[in-house]
Amino acid sequence: MTIALSILIMLLILTLLVIVHEWGHYIAARIFGVKVNEFSIFMGPKLFQRVGKKTGTVFTIRCLPLGGYCAMEGEETTEDTDGAFCNKPWWQRTIILLAGVFMNIILAIVVITVIFMIYGYDTRKVSVVAEHLPISMIGLEPGDSITEYNDYSVFNPLDFNLVKYAEGSGDSEFTVKKADGGKEKYKLVRNIDETGKRSEIQIYRIDGKTKTLTGTYQASWDENLLIAELTQADGSKIQYEFKQGTEENPSQYVCVKTEYDANGTVLSSRDDLYTEASVQSQLASFDPYQYGFSFSAKRGNLFEAIGNAVVYNVSLVKSVFNSLKWLITGKLGMDAMSGPIGLTTIVDDVVTSEVGVGTRITALFEMAALISANLAAFNILPIPGLDGGKLIFIIIELIRRGKKVPPEKEAAVSLIFLALLILFSIFVAGNDILRIIRS
Repeated sequence: MTIALSILIMLLILTLLVIVHEWGHYIAARIFGVKVNEFSIFMGPKLFQRVGKKTGTVFTIRCLPLGGYCAMEGEETTEDTDGAFCNKPWWQRTIILLAGVFMNIILAIVVITVIFMIYGYDTRKVSVVAEHLPISMIGLEPGDSITEYNDYSVFNPLDFNLVKYAEGSGDSEFTVKKADGGKEKYKLVRNIDETGKRSEIQIYRIDGKTKTLTGTYQASWDENLLIAELTQADGSKIQYEFKQGTEENPSQYVCVKTEYDANGTVLSSRDDLYTEASVQSQLASFDPYQYGFSFSAKRGNLFEAIGNAVVYNVSLVKSVFNSLKWLITGKLGMDAMSGPIGLTTIVDDVVTSEVGVGTRITALFEMAALISANLAAFNILPIPGLDGGKLIFIIIELIRRGKKVPPEKEAAVSLIFLALLILFSIFVAGNDILRIIRS
């Protein structure tokens, strides 16, 4: 029953977003006097139709609940009428093509703004830093703001988390704006020689000083325990114990420390440390992709919510292009992609979750906004058959000083790429199905 409901919700979300997209094309076409032959909700055979008296546009509802379309005169063929899309100036055609993307972005911004007004929004400012993890050693403190991560700008946690997911758990470089206004740059370099059972964690600061911890795995006590020592300026030492993950528990990564004074006197015992670590177990054990700090949330006024919603949606659009780049370079595998089937499983997780109804509804609206922004970014890609591909033909026209690519040739090229997109969609759907079977 919940699966059927989840499928219905997913279809409604996708249909709404496609209708909003096509409505943008329709409004822009009407503004510039382009005749719209048909505006359809859903696909397949007609169930209902109505002809607009003033415009002559046929408004239809079809039987397959999948998206919709806006068919403009002269969009794929050459027409002699003034109302044909192909006879309009290049800038009007450009606006008409971009109008669908614009509407999807506006919808996403409106939805996210409402959510931010109700629940607040996450910022790039750090709120909590775990005491028993390597991240605390680099000097990151509550109130600091992470502005760059591995050379990618960070405007909100979405930027940070996406790069962190793509980059994996290797070396990390942070640019941090300190609470006092200063700027520091930290770099964590992990060097692990499994055969020699040695590990090194280097911590770089922008002031040029380098702190290096080099330790040896203690096989006699625990082969996964790395012990390293850092000597401070006053002669006192801090001994760090890094408990790394195992195959049975890959998420385990605990760091505790023993402090000595300059004479080597132990200031705290291991028992005390492990007692402290057990009390702080939530902070001392984390996923390999987590660094042991959290971002702070804020609830602002309407204008702050709108501003942050705009930034959030810019990050969503950027994530599409970055993800494509990471797929091409191999940082992300093909299994990182998900289509309507995979999204439906996420919807089902939301529907069947044990949180309140209001929280579930909010999550679905946020998901709709995310898909809307992704739909906008996808449509602007320079692929024939998509809005971005049609813009490429307009650019070619400008380069050729007004000589257009014949609509028949443009339609033929678009058809080829649409076929490739369909094959790609089938591949993604297969990935989603395999993922469901494995889980």
